[in-house]
Amino acid sequence: MFVVETSVDVARPIEEVFALVSDPRNDIRWWRGVREVRLLGGDGGVGTEYEQRGRLLGLPFYNRFTVDEHVPPHRIVLRTTKSLTPFIAVYQFTPAGATGTRFAMRAEVAGTGHFKLFGPLFRPLLQAVARYYFGRLPKAF
Repeated sequence: MFVVETSVDVARPIEEVFALVSDPRNDIRWWRGVREVRLLGGDGGVGTEYEQRGRLLGLPFYNRFTVDEHVPPHRIVLRTTKSLTPFIAVYQFTPAGATGTRFAMRAEVAGTGHFKLFGPLFRPLLQAVARYYFGRLPKAF
C-alpha cells in the first residue's frame, strides 16, 4: 500500500462542500473517470454502501465501498470492500478564509489486477490524477 494526498480550496461554505463530496453519487460531477455510482444501502452515514464504475488511467475499474466514519461537515472515511484499487480514503473539510473550504484527502491505496502492472509508477500516476480531479471540484458547484 502507498499514500496519495491532495487538497483544494473551494470558495464555498464548508456545509456545501461536505454535502457535495460526502455523497459519492456526485463524483460524476467532478471526477471525470467515474461513470456510475449506485447507492446499495444506507442513508449516507456510517455503514452506507456504494458501487462505483468507471475508468482509471484508461482502464476499467469497479469499486464497492462503505462509509466507515461520517462527521458532518468535517470528516468522512470511505473503505473499499471490493476493488482492484483497494483504499481507505479520509476526507477532511476545514474552513479556509471567510467563506471558503479546504477539502483534503489522504488515501491508502494498493493496486491489484491490471493496475498492479503499473508497478512503482502507479503511485505517482494516481497522485497526478487526484490533483487534476481535485482541481475540477470548484467547477462542480
